[in-house]
Amino acid sequence: MPKLKQPTPLTELVFDFIVNHCANYCHQLSLKGNLEKLRRTINEIKTELFRWMPLVLRQRAAFCTSFVTTFLGLGYDVMSTGGLVRPAAHNKAAIEIMMDVEIPGLRCTDQHLGHLKVRDYHRFRTINTLDMRNPRFGYRLHDVLSRFRLENLTQLVLVSWCNNQALEVIGSHCRNLRLLNISNSQRVSDVGLLALLPCTDLRNIDFRACATRITYDTVNTLLSTFTKLEQFNTINHEYYPGQDQTKAFDPCKRERTLVCPSMDRYCFRGTVYNYDLDAVVTLFPNLSRLQFCCNMVGDYQILQNLHRLEELSFWGDVSIVPHLWQLLRIIGENITVLNVHMPNGVPGLFTQNEVNFVHECCKNIQEFSFGFVSRIDMDKLLIRPFMKLKKLVIVHRHMRTATIEFQEMPALEDLSLTYFDPIVDIISSMMFDNTRFGNLKRIKYPILDATDHQLLHHLNLIAKERNLDISVVFVGSKSL
Repeated sequence: MPKLKQPTPLTELVFDFIVNHCANYCHQLSLKGNLEKLRRTINEIKTELFRWMPLVLRQRAAFCTSFVTTFLGLGYDVMSTGGLVRPAAHNKAAIEIMMDVEIPGLRCTDQHLGHLKVRDYHRFRTINTLDMRNPRFGYRLHDVLSRFRLENLTQLVLVSWCNNQALEVIGSHCRNLRLLNISNSQRVSDVGLLALLPCTDLRNIDFRACATRITYDTVNTLLSTFTKLEQFNTINHEYYPGQDQTKAFDPCKRERTLVCPSMDRYCFRGTVYNYDLDAVVTLFPNLSRLQFCCNMVGDYQILQNLHRLEELSFWGDVSIVPHLWQLLRIIGENITVLNVHMPNGVPGLFTQNEVNFVHECCKNIQEFSFGFVSRIDMDKLLIRPFMKLKKLVIVHRHMRTATIEFQEMPALEDLSLTYFDPIVDIISSMMFDNTRFGNLKRIKYPILDATDHQLLHHLNLIAKERNLDISVVFVGSKSL
């Protein structure tokens, strides 16, 4: 049998109980329409409860995030069952639990800002993370940013909306900024990026899809100024088809003596030749993670000179050239992460032979994702023992049906499968096999037809009744 669920630590149980109790009590006040008492209760939580939460543990931030999510969720539940829509003033009162008080580690998002007036933004005393993907309509972004207290900000996300004037505000007030995501912001140019030069603590900056107005000289200036920079324009979440293949930096236009020792992750774009590879290896000698969203003409084997390299990720619609296998023969034992994101119809999808090759060369791999192409109907993919693998994502990308069989995988915790049959038999054979899958906790699969969904839901109920630490999670195929 799989591992039993371990008891939740008492401190977590107490914390969750307090959050739920406060959120439910405030929800009941809202249902009764007692706005004045709701406001008093929120204020009492801040004055009486928060003082028992040590600032150093950042419990206040965790409490606020969970409280607001729970309170808003209770209101949505009432509305979805035909009840009244909660008054906007009540939601605003709940958000005020984050305001007019010191909350180290506070994360503020559109979920919170959408219930407030712009004039109230200054009441957030200590914001560490600001994720604003939908700024308030009718206001200029730089005016909105000026309303916040930005001196403690370390992470800022302004996807699609940023402009040069906003970057001037950021450069003037966000001296502690470490992460900035302004990807897909078409109104950003060299002038705006150069305004960021005072933010010398930056570790991660993303200005992808802004490349048409940004010159290589400006990127070189940023690399020379941000001496702690670990990555720029890498793909962490969103992938922009087409735009993400546009070259925003030419390593060959940077002097080889201007080495960036702090750089940890880099993404190749455009067409990459041997001299591009040589330049990257020289300029960024400590890279441990590489992404490829490019047409590779050069020889991957040049990358063996990156002695810390342990992660390889491939994106887009360009196939993996045979040189990759030559590289893995040399450095395969160093690789812990290998992700291959290839759409349908692109050469480079894995067959049984490629999977066997990875098993042979990458003995220490811990995360592996790839697309599988079947050669015949009900083609069987055999996953050999990966003794250290913790996360596995496999997408069957072909109209033919395929099945899959797993050998021993003692470290596997997270498994995602897409379009394999018979899925109920495959999953049931794994869920209760502690010998081969002793650490497996989660199996993800796209939304199924009603019969399969019901059968897998029944497996979840069995696991819950037996207190087993494993479950099937149903997700949309796009999220894989």
